Amino acid sequence: MKKGYYVHFQGRASIGVSKKIDMQMEEFAKFCDITEAEIETPTRSLPERIIGLFPFCSIKRNYKQALEMIDAPDFLYIRRTVADRAYVGFMRQIKEKYPSCRIIIEIFTYPYDKDDFGKWNAWPFYLKELIYRRKLKKYVDRFVTYTDDKEIFGVPAICTINGINVDNIPIVKGEYKKNKITLIGVAYMQRHHGYERIIEGLHDYCTKNERAYEIRLLLVGNGPEKEKYQESVNKYRLEDTVRFYPTMSGEALDKLYDESDIALASFGMYKLGYYGKLGALKTRECLAKGMPLITGCEIDVLDNKYKYAKVFENSPRTVDISEIIDFYERITENNIEKKDVAKRIRGYAIDNVSMKSALAPIIDYIES
Repeated sequence: MKKGYYVHFQGRASIGVSKKIDMQMEEFAKFCDITEAEIETPTRSLPERIIGLFPFCSIKRNYKQALEMIDAPDFLYIRRTVADRAYVGFMRQIKEKYPSCRIIIEIFTYPYDKDDFGKWNAWPFYLKELIYRRKLKKYVDRFVTYTDDKEIFGVPAICTINGINVDNIPIVKGEYKKNKITLIGVAYMQRHHGYERIIEGLHDYCTKNERAYEIRLLLVGNGPEKEKYQESVNKYRLEDTVRFYPTMSGEALDKLYDESDIALASFGMYKLGYYGKLGALKTRECLAKGMPLITGCEIDVLDNKYKYAKVFENSPRTVDISEIIDFYERITENNIEKKDVAKRIRGYAIDNVSMKSALAPIIDYIES
């Protein structure tokens, strides 16, 4: 049995990332001896923080602890972080000590420059990234990508999908309500989520004298864009239509999904210059729960004929709520019950977005 280490950089700080780590490790464990290795960023003094901003200096991270822990690995599976001198040095030391060890880095969003370094205060880290990611090809054997790219930064890429353990996600309950649609967006709210397109659409819809449906929007989670969404809701006086919740999980989040009819994916990928197909983990979770989806970007595992997803254009254009109503009426035609719609969508998830299918090409490479 192969021996490997799953390396991440304080991924447990995010609920979503932590869930993915657990799902991936659970699947890896079926084929190999896998151990989690977390590289922490210790508390830093102000001088250490300032020094860490310089291009040829490193962000202080506890690589030494990880190097002491790692013993005779066949492979390292690493979640990407900002590249700097110490990051590259960590991989160099692994390769020097264990030349046959395969180093695999998962790039969970690609391209990522605009998303990770789009703000003015990120430029010191972007300089590091530009300098040191070019050196990774000396030590990295494969990148894992959720795009169709065959090579990234001069390194061959393994193309896969973002998978989940479907069995661990409860299917939605509840019933459809007459003349009422509840939308739900669950995310760490960043620029690429683009929920302002929905809020502006609700503003347009709510100013009409005749409204066929009562529309509600539940936005769950925190993040840098949340305040902007709240300001828009206040400006448009949509406080009774849009409700905000903090980051939630478990039964509390399941209850909100049960109250909802349609889930939101990302509507702002154009801001990142991305016009491909979306492979976000959240889309998989919604499919596993049995939730119909609306999105501003095509989803990699769905085609245009899939009945339970509605794709809007990948642009700043305001989302027309009447199109959401039309979509809702199509999926609920003939008075179909919510539980039956959920079963159909979940069945599709079992066949198309399981963690087993997602990790298959990676495990094939490790075992080859």
